[in-house]
Amino acid sequence: MTPFLLLFVALATATPVARPYYALDANADGLISKDEVLNVMTLHEALVALDRDGDGFIYLDQIIELWGTADMFHQLNINGDDHLTFMEIENFMTLSDFYDQFDSDGDGILISSEAYQLYYIYSVILNSGLNNDPLDANGDGKLSKLEITSHMGYGEVLRALDTNDDHELTPHELRVLLGGLTGQFVRDQDNNNDGTVSFQEARSHNMSLREIIKRMDLDDSGYLENGEGDGFYTVWATILANSSTDPITG
Repeated sequence: MTPFLLLFVALATATPVARPYYALDANADGLISKDEVLNVMTLHEALVALDRDGDGFIYLDQIIELWGTADMFHQLNINGDDHLTFMEIENFMTLSDFYDQFDSDGDGILISSEAYQLYYIYSVILNSGLNNDPLDANGDGKLSKLEITSHMGYGEVLRALDTNDDHELTPHELRVLLGGLTGQFVRDQDNNNDGTVSFQEARSHNMSLREIIKRMDLDDSGYLENGEGDGFYTVWATILANSSTDPITG
């Protein structure tokens, strides 16, 4: 085989390589300006990147993960339901406004601690179609709270774990997600001491999907990695299997 053909075969069969998200910082000064963001994405692209289950909605937990507060969710949620549609967001917010929500000190520039969620969004946009991991949307080998809450809600997780649809979660059912943390979760949430956790009990004591993720982050890295988040892959597969409409393709 000629060298040209060898090169062609190599290129045709190569595994796609994720593109670098650090290109968001176009001038490499370690800061993210508004112009740098406006030059590489639209607001709609950012929303699509956040909508990992493909339902066209952005949920409260995602807004909290993005901006550390629920204020913008309540401002934009004009009909009082549990989610924001793309239209609700795009009718009242521009990409410039979206950027401003990350600028906690209002100085018109984002340092790394303010910009990390925008880096995530941009990396998802860049690597769309190149990453085969069903949950790790930006392909960095770990799961963030935003990645998980962009795929599923707490109610969906509870229903996926509830194999017999009785709205009561046994330790066996919970162990699929929580593993060795199951016993402590049952002790914390089993208000009537019957050995199971009802859906209502699962939401008591300020428990939420974000709190579950925090508990599973055993090394307090801010991410689920090195097997910490394996249970979410099983849960996500169950959500997909139980859905009459594929959350990704519709």
